[in-house]
Amino acid sequence: MKFKLVPLLEKMEEFYLLPNNRKRFHDYLDILLDETKKDIALPIAAFNPMGKEIVLKKIRELIRIETEPLISELIDTVNSTLTGTIDRKINLAVNLVDDVGGAWSNRHTTDFSSKFSFESILKRNFCLPHFWTSEPFSKELVVRRTQEYMYRTQYRLENEKPETLREHIDQEVFVQNNLNLPIGIGLDEKPLRTTESLLKGNLDSMDHGFIFNFFYGDEACEKLGYKTYGFPKNSGFNYAIHLAKKGLKK
Repeated sequence: MKFKLVPLLEKMEEFYLLPNNRKRFHDYLDILLDETKKDIALPIAAFNPMGKEIVLKKIRELIRIETEPLISELIDTVNSTLTGTIDRKINLAVNLVDDVGGAWSNRHTTDFSSKFSFESILKRNFCLPHFWTSEPFSKELVVRRTQEYMYRTQYRLENEKPETLREHIDQEVFVQNNLNLPIGIGLDEKPLRTTESLLKGNLDSMDHGFIFNFFYGDEACEKLGYKTYGFPKNSGFNYAIHLAKKGLKK
Protein backbone atom coordinates (compact mmCIF):
# COMPACT_ATOMS: atom_id res chain seq x y z
CA MET A 1 0.00 0.00 0.00
CA LYS A 2 1.23 3.47 -0.90
CA PHE A 3 -0.29 6.91 -0.53
CA LYS A 4 -0.24 9.63 -3.16
CA LEU A 5 -1.23 13.27 -2.73
CA VAL A 6 -4.05 14.70 -4.83
CA PRO A 7 -3.55 18.50 -4.69
CA LEU A 8 -6.82 20.39 -4.77
CA LEU A 9 -6.64 23.44 -2.50
CA GLU A 10 -5.70 25.90 -5.25
CA LYS A 11 -8.42 24.52 -7.49
CA MET A 12 -10.96 24.90 -4.68
CA GLU A 13 -9.73 28.44 -4.00
CA GLU A 14 -10.51 29.28 -7.63
CA PHE A 15 -13.88 27.57 -7.30
CA TYR A 16 -14.95 29.65 -4.29
CA LEU A 17 -14.15 32.85 -6.17
CA LEU A 18 -17.06 32.06 -8.50
CA PRO A 19 -20.41 33.79 -7.87
CA ASN A 20 -22.48 31.90 -5.32
CA ASN A 21 -25.32 30.83 -7.59
CA ARG A 22 -26.82 27.80 -9.32
CA LYS A 23 -24.05 27.73 -11.92
CA ARG A 24 -21.46 27.33 -9.17
CA PHE A 25 -23.27 24.25 -7.92
CA HIS A 26 -23.21 22.75 -11.42
CA ASP A 27 -19.51 23.63 -11.71
CA TYR A 28 -18.98 21.80 -8.41
CA LEU A 29 -20.59 18.66 -9.84
CA ASP A 30 -18.40 18.93 -12.94
CA ILE A 31 -15.30 18.95 -10.71
CA LEU A 32 -16.56 16.19 -8.41
CA LEU A 33 -17.80 13.67 -10.97
CA ASP A 34 -16.10 11.82 -13.78
CA GLU A 35 -17.16 11.93 -17.43
CA THR A 36 -19.88 9.33 -16.85
CA LYS A 37 -21.33 11.44 -13.99
CA LYS A 38 -21.62 8.20 -12.04
CA ASP A 39 -18.43 8.20 -9.98
CA ILE A 40 -15.99 10.54 -8.27
CA ALA A 41 -13.18 12.17 -10.24
CA LEU A 42 -11.87 14.63 -7.63
CA PRO A 43 -12.77 13.79 -4.00
CA ILE A 44 -14.34 17.06 -2.86
CA ALA A 45 -17.68 15.73 -1.60
CA ALA A 46 -17.15 17.09 1.93
CA PHE A 47 -16.75 20.66 0.65
CA ASN A 48 -19.84 22.86 0.81
CA PRO A 49 -20.45 23.91 -2.84
CA MET A 50 -22.45 26.94 -1.71
CA GLY A 51 -20.06 27.87 1.09
CA LYS A 52 -19.64 31.52 1.93
CA GLU A 53 -16.60 33.68 2.63
CA ILE A 54 -15.52 31.58 5.62
CA VAL A 55 -14.72 28.61 3.36
CA LEU A 56 -12.53 30.66 1.03
CA LYS A 57 -10.81 32.22 4.04
CA LYS A 58 -10.00 28.84 5.58
CA ILE A 59 -8.77 27.40 2.27
CA ARG A 60 -6.36 30.31 2.04
CA GLU A 61 -5.21 29.62 5.59
CA LEU A 62 -4.44 26.03 4.62
CA ILE A 63 -2.53 27.22 1.56
CA ARG A 64 -0.63 29.81 3.61
CA ILE A 65 0.72 27.22 6.05
CA GLU A 66 1.77 25.04 3.09
CA THR A 67 -0.62 22.22 3.91
CA GLU A 68 -0.18 20.21 0.74
CA PRO A 69 3.64 20.46 0.60
CA LEU A 70 3.70 19.35 4.25
CA ILE A 71 1.47 16.40 3.45
CA SER A 72 3.57 15.48 0.43
CA GLU A 73 6.64 15.21 2.67
CA LEU A 74 4.64 13.26 5.25
CA ILE A 75 3.45 10.80 2.61
CA ASP A 76 7.04 10.11 1.55
CA THR A 77 7.95 9.39 5.17
CA VAL A 78 4.97 7.15 5.88
CA ASN A 79 5.26 5.28 2.58
CA SER A 80 8.85 4.36 3.44
CA THR A 81 7.67 2.65 6.63
CA LEU A 82 4.65 0.75 5.33
CA THR A 83 5.01 -2.99 5.05
CA GLY A 84 2.63 -5.78 4.11
CA THR A 85 1.20 -7.49 1.08
CA ILE A 86 -1.72 -5.18 0.27
CA ASP A 87 -1.27 -3.83 -3.25
CA ARG A 88 -3.26 -0.60 -3.19
CA LYS A 89 -2.50 2.97 -4.21
CA ILE A 90 -4.46 5.37 -2.02
CA ASN A 91 -5.08 8.91 -3.23
CA LEU A 92 -5.01 11.35 -0.32
CA ALA A 93 -6.79 14.70 -0.53
CA VAL A 94 -7.53 17.39 2.04
CA ASN A 95 -11.24 17.97 2.63
CA LEU A 96 -12.44 21.16 4.33
CA VAL A 97 -15.83 20.72 5.99
CA ASP A 98 -18.05 23.75 6.60
CA ASP A 99 -19.42 23.26 10.10
CA VAL A 100 -19.82 26.92 11.11
CA GLY A 101 -23.32 27.48 12.43
CA GLY A 102 -24.41 24.10 11.12
CA ALA A 103 -24.41 25.57 7.63
CA TRP A 104 -23.40 22.38 5.85
CA SER A 105 -22.37 19.56 8.18
CA ASN A 106 -22.68 18.61 11.82
CA ARG A 107 -19.13 18.27 13.02
CA HIS A 108 -19.63 15.23 15.22
CA THR A 109 -21.73 13.06 12.90
CA THR A 110 -19.53 13.92 9.92
CA ASP A 111 -16.39 13.29 11.95
CA PHE A 112 -17.67 9.88 13.07
CA SER A 113 -18.48 8.86 9.50
CA SER A 114 -15.09 10.02 8.23
CA LYS A 115 -13.31 7.89 10.85
CA PHE A 116 -15.46 4.78 11.13
CA SER A 117 -17.85 4.57 8.14
CA PHE A 118 -15.75 5.38 5.10
CA GLU A 119 -16.20 2.17 3.08
CA SER A 120 -17.34 3.97 -0.07
CA ILE A 121 -14.32 6.28 0.09
CA LEU A 122 -11.89 3.42 0.66
CA LYS A 123 -13.49 1.40 -2.15
CA ARG A 124 -12.49 4.23 -4.48
CA ASN A 125 -8.96 4.26 -3.04
CA PHE A 126 -9.28 7.63 -1.33
CA CYS A 127 -8.07 8.85 2.04
CA LEU A 128 -9.67 12.17 3.01
CA PRO A 129 -8.35 13.91 6.13
CA HIS A 130 -11.09 16.23 7.36
CA PHE A 131 -10.43 19.79 8.50
CA TRP A 132 -13.12 22.15 9.79
CA THR A 133 -13.99 25.76 9.09
CA SER A 134 -14.58 26.24 12.83
CA GLU A 135 -11.05 25.31 13.92
CA PRO A 136 -7.70 27.13 13.91
CA PHE A 137 -5.05 25.58 11.67
CA SER A 138 -1.38 24.95 12.29
CA LYS A 139 1.34 22.88 10.67
CA GLU A 140 1.32 20.59 13.69
CA LEU A 141 -2.41 19.99 13.33
CA VAL A 142 -2.07 19.21 9.63
CA VAL A 143 0.65 16.62 10.23
CA ARG A 144 -1.12 14.91 13.14
CA ARG A 145 -4.57 14.89 11.53
CA THR A 146 -3.27 13.58 8.23
CA GLN A 147 -1.25 10.81 9.87
CA GLU A 148 -4.30 9.74 11.85
CA TYR A 149 -6.37 9.35 8.68
CA MET A 150 -3.57 7.51 6.91
CA TYR A 151 -3.30 4.95 9.69
CA ARG A 152 -7.08 4.54 9.85
CA THR A 153 -6.92 3.71 6.17
CA GLN A 154 -4.17 1.16 6.76
CA TYR A 155 -6.10 -0.38 9.64
CA ARG A 156 -9.26 -0.77 7.59
CA LEU A 157 -7.42 -2.37 4.70
CA GLU A 158 -6.14 -4.97 7.15
CA ASN A 159 -9.27 -5.37 9.30
CA GLU A 160 -13.03 -5.52 8.95
CA LYS A 161 -15.21 -2.49 9.64
CA PRO A 162 -15.52 -2.07 13.43
CA GLU A 163 -18.90 -3.16 14.75
CA THR A 164 -18.48 -3.45 18.52
CA LEU A 165 -17.26 -0.72 20.82
CA ARG A 166 -14.13 -2.77 21.48
CA GLU A 167 -13.36 -2.87 17.75
CA HIS A 168 -13.82 0.89 17.43
CA ILE A 169 -11.39 1.41 20.31
CA ASP A 170 -8.88 -1.04 18.80
CA GLN A 171 -8.84 0.99 15.59
CA GLU A 172 -8.11 4.23 17.40
CA VAL A 173 -5.42 2.65 19.60
CA PHE A 174 -3.76 1.35 16.42
CA VAL A 175 -3.81 4.88 15.00
CA GLN A 176 -2.23 6.41 18.10
CA ASN A 177 0.39 3.67 18.35
CA ASN A 178 1.57 4.31 14.80
CA LEU A 179 1.84 8.09 14.86
CA ASN A 180 5.38 9.32 14.37
CA LEU A 181 4.57 11.99 16.95
CA PRO A 182 4.36 12.37 20.72
CA ILE A 183 1.16 10.71 21.95
CA GLY A 184 -1.44 13.20 23.16
CA ILE A 185 -2.48 13.97 26.71
CA GLY A 186 -5.32 11.45 27.05
CA LEU A 187 -7.67 11.58 30.04
CA ASP A 188 -7.20 13.16 33.45
CA GLU A 189 -7.85 10.94 36.46
CA LYS A 190 -11.49 11.87 37.09
CA PRO A 191 -12.69 11.59 33.44
CA LEU A 192 -10.69 8.36 33.15
CA ARG A 193 -12.48 6.84 36.16
CA THR A 194 -15.85 7.94 34.76
CA THR A 195 -15.08 6.51 31.33
CA GLU A 196 -13.82 3.16 32.62
CA SER A 197 -16.84 2.83 34.92
CA LEU A 198 -19.26 3.40 32.03
CA LEU A 199 -17.37 0.94 29.82
CA LYS A 200 -17.79 -1.99 32.20
CA GLY A 201 -19.87 -4.69 30.54
CA ASN A 202 -20.29 -2.64 27.36
CA LEU A 203 -17.17 -3.31 25.31
CA ASP A 204 -19.04 -5.74 23.07
CA SER A 205 -21.94 -3.34 22.56
CA MET A 206 -22.95 -2.66 18.96
CA ASP A 207 -25.33 0.14 19.92
CA HIS A 208 -24.47 3.11 17.67
CA GLY A 209 -25.83 5.63 20.16
CA PHE A 210 -23.68 4.28 22.98
CA ILE A 211 -20.58 4.12 20.78
CA PHE A 212 -21.17 7.65 19.50
CA ASN A 213 -21.66 8.95 23.05
CA PHE A 214 -18.46 7.22 24.15
CA PHE A 215 -16.39 9.00 21.50
CA TYR A 216 -17.94 12.47 21.60
CA GLY A 217 -19.53 12.81 25.03
CA ASP A 218 -22.86 14.02 26.39
CA GLU A 219 -22.67 17.58 25.10
CA ALA A 220 -22.45 16.52 21.46
CA CYS A 221 -25.27 14.00 21.91
CA GLU A 222 -27.58 16.48 23.62
CA LYS A 223 -27.32 18.84 20.64
CA LEU A 224 -28.34 16.00 18.33
CA GLY A 225 -31.12 14.70 20.55
CA TYR A 226 -29.25 11.44 21.17
CA LYS A 227 -29.39 9.49 24.42
CA THR A 228 -26.62 10.35 26.87
CA TYR A 229 -24.77 8.01 29.22
CA GLY A 230 -22.47 10.37 31.11
CA PHE A 231 -19.34 10.24 28.97
CA PRO A 232 -17.03 13.31 29.06
CA LYS A 233 -16.29 15.31 25.91
CA ASN A 234 -14.23 13.35 23.36
CA SER A 235 -13.72 10.63 25.96
CA GLY A 236 -13.38 7.81 23.42
CA PHE A 237 -10.52 9.35 21.47
CA ASN A 238 -8.79 10.41 24.68
CA TYR A 239 -9.26 6.92 26.11
CA ALA A 240 -7.57 5.45 23.04
CA ILE A 241 -4.65 7.80 23.68
CA HIS A 242 -4.58 6.59 27.30
CA LEU A 243 -4.43 2.94 26.19
CA ALA A 244 -1.74 3.68 23.62
CA LYS A 245 0.41 5.40 26.24
CA LYS A 246 0.03 2.37 28.48
CA GLY A 247 0.80 -0.04 25.64
CA LEU A 248 -2.64 -1.62 26.06
CA LYS A 249 -5.43 -2.83 23.81
CA LYS A 250 -9.06 -3.41 24.72
